[in-house]
Amino acid sequence: MRKLKNSDDGQQIERVRHLNIMNILKESSTASIKELAERLEISQSTIRRDLDELETQGLLRRIFGGAILEKQNWNEPPFELRETLHAQEKDHIARAAAELILDGDIVFIDGGTTTQFIVPYLESKKNVTVITCGLNVAYKLNHMDNITSYIVGGEIHHDSHSISGTLAIAMLDLYNMRCNKAFIAASAISAENGITNRILERIPLKRKAIEISQQTIGLVDGSKVGTVALGQIAPITSLQTLVTDSSAPEEELTKIRAAGVNVRIA
Repeated sequence: MRKLKNSDDGQQIERVRHLNIMNILKESSTASIKELAERLEISQSTIRRDLDELETQGLLRRIFGGAILEKQNWNEPPFELRETLHAQEKDHIARAAAELILDGDIVFIDGGTTTQFIVPYLESKKNVTVITCGLNVAYKLNHMDNITSYIVGGEIHHDSHSISGTLAIAMLDLYNMRCNKAFIAASAISAENGITNRILERIPLKRKAIEISQQTIGLVDGSKVGTVALGQIAPITSLQTLVTDSSAPEEELTKIRAAGVNVRIA
């Protein structure tokens, strides 16, 4: 086993283990420590520590010799675990998206686990202004002196680490803000159902960002292409560009291109 370069490496490996444990529990609602250790090929003592941590987060309940899924409606892992899911693909997508940002642009960067990867690639940009609703995005922007940054105000949505609600939209309206480009994250994208999201509370601000922007760029990893989530943000024709990765189903990408959307494969 390789040595960890720093504590961030260790935390990421731990998050991946936690995600794998939760996915196993999602299959049958319960699992023994022995089963988890064998399937993940790690020690039972490590599994016990992971189960203790996940129980602290309220995601499962420890039982004798194992654990049971606490939330039967657990459809998606917590934000910290989602950050590690398809991380490499998200970084490639973000880098390709950042190439679309020109010096002097005013851009809206949505909150999410993919959009945050855009920020490091803005280091060489000049006179760029970023408006965001993502707490994680704003934190990373805070360390970049070359970028003028604004975060909208409103209700903190803990599950997505972002701002949502009418106050956020009111701020954009109050100053009649306008953007050259909006980079929008979503739970799913398809030619038939458009851009959709599982969290309804976040949809109005995403719609507003699309409305005030000259161009809209959708950012999703390939696993989300050709799928549908609970509520529609906008039809597929609202997108000028979709940035995704090579795992996206080609049949669906062909349909999206036919709708007039430029597809960039990162």
